[in-house]
Amino acid sequence: MKLKSCPEDFVVDEISNFVPDPGGRFFVYELEKRSLATLEALRLIAIAAGMRAKDLSAAGLKDKHGLTRQLFSSPQALKTDFEDKRIKLRLVGKSAGKLTAGSIVGNRFEIVMRNLSDADVAVLPRNIDEIKRFGIPNYYDNQRFGGIAHGQGFIGRALILGDFEEALRLHLAAPHRKQSLKDKKNRRLAAKLWGDWDALHRKMQRSPERALVEYLKDHPDDWGGCFERITPSLRNLFVAAYQSYLFNETLRRMIEASWNEVVHVKNKAGELAFWRELPSELTQRWKDVEIPLLGPGTRLEEFPEAYDHVEAVLDSEGIELEQLRLDGLERTGFSSATRRALMQPAKLEAIGPEPDDLNETRSKLTVKFELPRGCFATIVTRRLVLRPT
Repeated sequence: MKLKSCPEDFVVDEISNFVPDPGGRFFVYELEKRSLATLEALRLIAIAAGMRAKDLSAAGLKDKHGLTRQLFSSPQALKTDFEDKRIKLRLVGKSAGKLTAGSIVGNRFEIVMRNLSDADVAVLPRNIDEIKRFGIPNYYDNQRFGGIAHGQGFIGRALILGDFEEALRLHLAAPHRKQSLKDKKNRRLAAKLWGDWDALHRKMQRSPERALVEYLKDHPDDWGGCFERITPSLRNLFVAAYQSYLFNETLRRMIEASWNEVVHVKNKAGELAFWRELPSELTQRWKDVEIPLLGPGTRLEEFPEAYDHVEAVLDSEGIELEQLRLDGLERTGFSSATRRALMQPAKLEAIGPEPDDLNETRSKLTVKFELPRGCFATIVTRRLVLRPT
């Protein structure tokens, strides 16, 4: 299966609860973007308007690889005739305050699944029926783990263990597949010249990472001080990736312990377990199960279904819940929250299969569905082509 062969193959429309307030002081725009991450699009919009990017507030982050539509707020009016053809803006109204994550109800997806084999096509009718009847495990998918390099480890785990040098090494010296050639070259140099900061600084191309090396050149061995020079938003993405991994591992263990007929699928950060069918009593129970997103304030006794499995995951990782406080790091940390174990795609429909115009002898299928905020559409597409063991 191939996804995102072109932007129009992965269309995402944000479902918002925004209600215009004519007297509001913030301008709310719909942003339509192609092949741009949300933060990069907002940065370009801010530059064109002579503003700071942090003054523009999007309710959520949308994938770079696709055609997406979402709302964001601005404290000043913006020109909608944007020069960059990857960006379209449309004024939709005003709001009293900045848009926040609470403004999003969910997302509507229209996805073209390409390069499907005959075996993929054969399982689609059964899988669609099973998804509608039993739902899908609410895993985080690869987009959440973009910074993991060839299984070398999580920056978030290194922070928990207080190993700031390892955290920096994973950030500066571990290239991964989707980086630009410049970024890969810089990281290979860092791996080769680690500790020789003068030589590394001379040879690295200009980048935010080179600025970190410059700091180490002047402050060798001040790993913590260097790490704090990384923007807080990026530091918290490192934390969120590891927190998401701990959630996935807990959910996988819960599924394996609850039901013996599971199918395993690999993703970038480990292995996912899927059920095909569930007994009615398990289906009903799973609808109400919540799993903690671990933080220093998590009270495991409030999660009886997950308690033992969380303990097992923490033990396998060699960490304890109390270590999630990340003492010594400003504006970076694990926030306690919860996430449902099961997601149920709404309005799921499939169009096709039909011949794939981009992959000769293969088929394509268009699927449409809606998901609550925070759920990953690519988990749905994985489940759609899941084959029996």
